[in-house]
Amino acid sequence: MLTKTLAVVAAALLLGATSQPAAASVSVVAKIVQEPGEFEARFPDVIKLDDGRLMAVWHRAAEHQGEVGTIRLSFGSANGRTWGAPTPALAAPGSMNGIDTRDPKLGKMRDGSVVMTFFVPGGKVCYSVWKPGWTRFTDPLQLAAPGISTGIYSHGGPLALADRGTHVDQVLIPVYSTGAAGGAHYIQATWRPTADPRLLVTGSHKIITNSNPPGRAYQEPSFVQYGDTVVAVIRAQQDGNGSPAVVARWNPYTAKPEFAYQSFTGVLANSHHLLKTASGKLLFTYGDRAQASRPTVGTLINNPTGTWARGKTVPLYNSGAADQANPSSVETAPGTFLTLGYNAKKKTASPTGGTLWVIESHTADY
Repeated sequence: MLTKTLAVVAAALLLGATSQPAAASVSVVAKIVQEPGEFEARFPDVIKLDDGRLMAVWHRAAEHQGEVGTIRLSFGSANGRTWGAPTPALAAPGSMNGIDTRDPKLGKMRDGSVVMTFFVPGGKVCYSVWKPGWTRFTDPLQLAAPGISTGIYSHGGPLALADRGTHVDQVLIPVYSTGAAGGAHYIQATWRPTADPRLLVTGSHKIITNSNPPGRAYQEPSFVQYGDTVVAVIRAQQDGNGSPAVVARWNPYTAKPEFAYQSFTGVLANSHHLLKTASGKLLFTYGDRAQASRPTVGTLINNPTGTWARGKTVPLYNSGAADQANPSSVETAPGTFLTLGYNAKKKTASPTGGTLWVIESHTADY
């Protein structure tokens, strides 16, 4: 207990007064990396592997956009307290030389493999594969997007559906497209662990269309599964400003899914993450656009497949920079959650600029 306490205190001192959790029961428990020079560790994602370890990826770049960023990878201990030295995520990064690889997101397949998606400027989504025992991801392939006429982008991780009857090894990849006819979609594919390509795309579905109402854009869908229902949260923007997030639900095992929608009143969620917890509740972490600098907050949804009600919202991390959030969370033990947060400040403004932190919270906090 003493060692843990000293570690938390040391982490808090490193963070500084403008970069720390805002709730007393929320603790910074580890540092994954502090990128060198002007580089920053942005848009992270984290999952738990079948062997109990954690895997984290992030976008290493000097700015939010307009730079050639690369994807970095680190493996963490089961409790998230220690992390290995970061490496390039791709085993053959040469195929992406000179290309900004953005928003890496992870999805674990039913055989323990991990699919990582990311997008590149111009609206193309790519994927790479990691298998147990490997240290890097495969050379990436571009995902086909049948029925989507404009460029596509991704922000949520691939979802491996539970097998149902003839629906075996099915994967949903959340994407979105721009323009009046764009919106939030998903690409459906079959996971083939030993075949080429490993993701065989079979079609796509649009969840919700932009310009409904006029000026509305729907972006960054993220998915989780409960029984025969997929639950999605979709970021909404009205004329470029914040708008309540949309919760969508459907049965993915039907040929023509019927979508049900709910406006999550009062929740201006940006760049969110969905975590199905051991209790069956859903940990919803997001950048809160209703607050200055869009800090990371979290809330537990008690009935994910029903109407969402806004409950206690817990502050998790605020670096004080305008460009932050994009959280990702895992549950390391029942009721113990780790959420990633990054300090997007330049090192001239903060000695811990460019650092990717691990923040712990518990069910009791919510």
